[in-house]
Amino acid sequence: MRGAIKWTAALLLIGALGVGWSVVTADGNDTPAPAAHQPEPTDHSQVSSEIPEQRPIAASGPSETDPIDDDLRFRQDEAGARAAAVAYLELTEEAVALTPAEAAAVQRSIATADFAEEFGADTEQKMMELTQTVPGGVILRVAPIEVRSVADGDDWLVSVWYALAITMVGDAVVDDWRTASYRMRWEAGTWKIAAFNSQRGPTPGRGTQPASASAVDFELLLDGYSDEGLS
Repeated sequence: MRGAIKWTAALLLIGALGVGWSVVTADGNDTPAPAAHQPEPTDHSQVSSEIPEQRPIAASGPSETDPIDDDLRFRQDEAGARAAAVAYLELTEEAVALTPAEAAAVQRSIATADFAEEFGADTEQKMMELTQTVPGGVILRVAPIEVRSVADGDDWLVSVWYALAITMVGDAVVDDWRTASYRMRWEAGTWKIAAFNSQRGPTPGRGTQPASASAVDFELLLDGYSDEGLS
């Protein structure tokens, strides 16, 4: 039971880090984000279910006050907004290895000016809670599967369905399936997050086989693997 509680807490905190509020209860249900933070489209007529080429395109060089790197700049179009949402989701893999203050700085850098402080402060709090919940740390693997984008004025509402594997070092490995929804807004020469929401699912049915390996053996089996070059 203690292990199940720890997994639930870790999923809650990791979900909050990368893709927004999602309160995961013991029975696996979610309490959605407050309505004020949920990106809601006003026009459903421009839905694209095909994943376009997701390639960062340099826009303008970063200023001294803008910490976004050149490789996180994107075209000012639908494909660029989709690529940015996927890239920012994948940053969660790196964020869980940072200190709370460092992770907060990353989140502020990818959010709009209006949203940055709230996003960063929440991240710092959740990172501190995650450190207390899983003292040994976590290793996170995020695998985006499909993307949907809807135009809403000059913004794009981008939803990413993805799976993730969470290794709680020295303890266990658990998986989760989620949909992350971003309001992407063009600001300071790149796409930034203006709002977000995260929900559990859709989750495929599973077989009856047990976990393939312990946490230690799981990491040993994947030693030398990397998602570099996968897009």
